[in-house]
Amino acid sequence: MDTHPPKLVVIHPMYTAREYRRHLTAIDDALIVHRYADGRFQLELRPMVKLASRGAKSYGAALRQLAADLEAGYRAVIVDRDNFLSDLEQLAREHATDKDRDEIERAAQVVAERTRHQVWDSLFEAPAEYRMGRMLLAARQRRTKADRDEQNGLNCMFGIPTPRTEQLWHSLRHQWCSPRSNAAGKAAWENWCRANRPNMPKVEAA
Repeated sequence: MDTHPPKLVVIHPMYTAREYRRHLTAIDDALIVHRYADGRFQLELRPMVKLASRGAKSYGAALRQLAADLEAGYRAVIVDRDNFLSDLEQLAREHATDKDRDEIERAAQVVAERTRHQVWDSLFEAPAEYRMGRMLLAARQRRTKADRDEQNGLNCMFGIPTPRTEQLWHSLRHQWCSPRSNAAGKAAWENWCRANRPNMPKVEAA
């Protein structure tokens, strides 16, 4: 099997409780993955977007970003896709100004037209051996600090916790890729981490 899309974005929405309901408040660090015809992988991490604290326009901006990604040919994998898309569209429309309304409606239409063929739920068509792991990832708390003695592996790299979207991508990579391209994807991730993870402070010996 070797069906990893050429351009992929992995999205993990974040919610908080508000008046007995879950309210969309942020989009966690989103992972962008390019897979080239020669088998190379290139990764990029978009920083977390705090929707609720960035003002009313942030929901519309997030919807327009998703529409732009889809128009650019990206496939998207989203944790809890249907609820996220429904909430994002509703909040974008609810907070749209008269000036922004046409752009919001256009973005919503683009997303609606492309969802079936370009946007997957993280559990969609996942074999049983992957579903439980992805459900655990979806429920995992966002971490910015490593636990004691954590260093290198899929949960931490260079003592820095691996973003949840990267962890989800590892599961997708195992499902979609042949053994050879899977190994190439993991090597690309490790190289990318070496180049992009900040240096950790050294502990002075007592």
